[in-house]
Amino acid sequence: MNKKKIQIVVLFVLVLTAIYFISTNSKTSIKKEFRDFAVEDTSTVDKIFLVDKASEQILLEKMDGYWTVNKDYTARQDLVDLVLKTLLRMKVKEPVANAASKNIIKNIAVKSTKVEVYQQGELTKTFYVGGPTQDSYGTYMIMENSSRPFVVEIPGFRGYLSTRFSTFEFDWKAQTVFNYKLQNIAQVSFENYKKPKESFCITHANNHFELFHYPEMEKIAFFDTLQVKKYMLEFQKKNFSKYTEDVPEQYQDSIRQTNPMYVINVALANGTEQTLKAFHKPGWGRINLEGEALKDDPDNFFLLLDNNDFVYAQYFVFDPIFKELKDFIKKE
Repeated sequence: MNKKKIQIVVLFVLVLTAIYFISTNSKTSIKKEFRDFAVEDTSTVDKIFLVDKASEQILLEKMDGYWTVNKDYTARQDLVDLVLKTLLRMKVKEPVANAASKNIIKNIAVKSTKVEVYQQGELTKTFYVGGPTQDSYGTYMIMENSSRPFVVEIPGFRGYLSTRFSTFEFDWKAQTVFNYKLQNIAQVSFENYKKPKESFCITHANNHFELFHYPEMEKIAFFDTLQVKKYMLEFQKKNFSKYTEDVPEQYQDSIRQTNPMYVINVALANGTEQTLKAFHKPGWGRINLEGEALKDDPDNFFLLLDNNDFVYAQYFVFDPIFKELKDFIKKE
């Protein structure tokens, strides 16, 4: 082989080698960017901060094994689990095409949610969540200080991810009303404003129960202990339906001034207490089978929590604790 041919072969090999390394480095760079959005170990995540362009903010923090919202409320564990699962499983489907990149970045700049992820107290991830793709099967996202947006998805999930990063406090606040183990309950008083004589109080200590007229606290000697215990077990898990953000504050205030249907007070063995008030909810256009307007909603009522939150609740859920004194008296 002459010298010229050798030079051509060497040049060809060098070109191929250069192409290989450029391609390899490019793919490595892209793969790194693909991984930037996901969190590999969500068990170490202890804080998530969300803020949108309207300055609505959500701070989720892990405190002693449970999550809080904006430091004031217990978070809905199911939604926290969902966002953690999203952080773990989401992957880049594809980079946004160069022709569309400028418009997508502009849209994200106008409407998006900034997500900060903290692991063991350290900020480890910051990115922006934009809107859905045209087919709604992907979500536009961009890392902070990056100029390259991507379409992000969860493989196998047909939908977009924007709603999982909500900045509405109502979405994140837990809907738990009662969640007490029997051994932690010292007393329950139930004041019935509709039938005052059916009000009652139950005390409990070491699986021993006593029943009283309320508020006189006149002890009742003979009652059905099994029914009383069954009643006390109903306080293990009771949730309300949703917040009344659709009810004007002025109307809520007017309801607060009226007599409730029931007032429930739960006193715990550690000395803390919780008091709730249940109010009728108007029928608001509902009619019965005869076509007559219903004065009150037969399925839902208003519940005033002890933190002054006003919520909707269902009779179906709370009827087991809306009892009357006679329900515990032994039948002859």
